[in-house]
Amino acid sequence: MLTDTVYETIRRRLVEHDIEPGAKVNINALAQELDVSPTPIREALARLESDGLLVRRSLAGYAAAPLLGAAEFDELFEMRMILEPAAAGKAAGRITEAELASLAEDLTAMRDTRDFSSRGSRQSFLDHDAHFHDRIAAACGSALMRRMLDRLHAHAHLYRLHFREDMATETCQEHARILEALAAEDPDIAESAMRSHIRRSRARLTSVLGADPADPSGSC
Repeated sequence: MLTDTVYETIRRRLVEHDIEPGAKVNINALAQELDVSPTPIREALARLESDGLLVRRSLAGYAAAPLLGAAEFDELFEMRMILEPAAAGKAAGRITEAELASLAEDLTAMRDTRDFSSRGSRQSFLDHDAHFHDRIAAACGSALMRRMLDRLHAHAHLYRLHFREDMATETCQEHARILEALAAEDPDIAESAMRSHIRRSRARLTSVLGADPADPSGSC
């Protein structure tokens, strides 16, 4: 349980860039900051390395993984285009009322977000966006597919801080179409709606990040 808590804490810091891509990760400093022994820190870092969010360098310890280059960014979305529509289609035939209600709550919270100038408010929107996708992956009934999507989502979430307020309305509209298809138990429409959402998400991010996702500083 302690390792899980430490893992989630460090994972969130990586995704939110509190630990910047490429930055060195100091085990002893984290242990002191989180008031735990180095053992759960090491166990959590090993899991994060397996997720691809950390890299381990010989004689240099762990560092936060750098942002993906252009080719890797394209591969990330290609894999999402293969897996997420399939997961949505599978979920449409087995999702429960409770899971649909949770998705609806995420969508409502996203729609209610008004102030994107506040980091906390924007972070809340993005957290519910992430939960929406993660809940669908969980509802698809395939543990392997869920694990693969969890890893893909971890990398995709590294780009969330480049999300802009003008993207919110389209994102909510696309999520609403996915939710409607899931509620209607229509696998084909659910797949199509998710495929359209991933394609549009990629286009929105590309418009912000430019040609090189690993160096977005000159394109925003």
